[in-house]
Amino acid sequence: MAVVALLGDINIDLVLDIPAYPGEGGEAIATGQTVAIGGSATNTAIALARAGHECRLIGCVGQDAWGRQALSELQKAGVSTLWIGQDPAEPTQLNVVAVSATGERTMFAYRGANAQLSDDMIDEAALAGAALLHLSGYAFLQPRQAGAALRAIDIAEQRGIPITLDVPGGVVAALADALRPLLSKLDTILLADGDLPQLLGRPRDATLDSLVAALLEQGVKRVAIKGHGTDSLLRQANTGDSAPWFPVEVVDTVGAGDAFAAGHIHGRITGLSAAYCCRLANAFGAVAVTRKGAGQAMPSLDEVLNLMTGAR
Repeated sequence: MAVVALLGDINIDLVLDIPAYPGEGGEAIATGQTVAIGGSATNTAIALARAGHECRLIGCVGQDAWGRQALSELQKAGVSTLWIGQDPAEPTQLNVVAVSATGERTMFAYRGANAQLSDDMIDEAALAGAALLHLSGYAFLQPRQAGAALRAIDIAEQRGIPITLDVPGGVVAALADALRPLLSKLDTILLADGDLPQLLGRPRDATLDSLVAALLEQGVKRVAIKGHGTDSLLRQANTGDSAPWFPVEVVDTVGAGDAFAAGHIHGRITGLSAAYCCRLANAFGAVAVTRKGAGQAMPSLDEVLNLMTGAR
């Protein structure tokens, strides 16, 4: 399989099952609790490692127990930790995730050591022989980590390495100004259809076709829409493909978008058709939502293929 370099957050997720959200100042008694590794790029790296790829994760943790746990879990998952720094002052990010009775997640986080990744911590060797560089949009929330991401992009461009960017939902307004200048550098962008207007600075009632066309005109080669109705979409110049979501019982949506990204990346670097990439990404996301948490709960390729085979 291929070498994939990934840059983004590494954190510990405290996932709480909350049957009903209280008002401000109230209390909610969780019906379940899970503590595990997480982070958008981390989850995608674990899923890709389980698909057989050599994954090199670029990030930063604190010099604390959470950081040691994160490094240990990554190593167990087969993800290289050689390019992960350790900050002596800031803690490893703790992500508190409240999951509702419908499986929807709400997150609270202090970014800690993740935001301390800097451009001088990016080693060109991390991208040596890479088939693709994948970036989590969270890396552009704060200037220091954004500088590190830009350095990685420069190296990838110099080496002709395709770049993918996963834009997380809920923070597009904070990211848009930083991401717009990068669009011409992207092979693939992955995002929700509702985030397109904010990313591009267009009216909310702009049509999906016009928004996707704007991305393609600005140089993005592939636009992967995570959800449009009951389908996901993949648009390229002069072509468009889609696939319906798989009907599965949703337990927890934590990590679903990260798994979806892993499916598209796997399809992209193994030369699969655009239509199959859509279906594969949907299957990765579908398996992810049937279990609690992310991290070590990320799907394996066998589980994904079994779902696709059964759905036929």
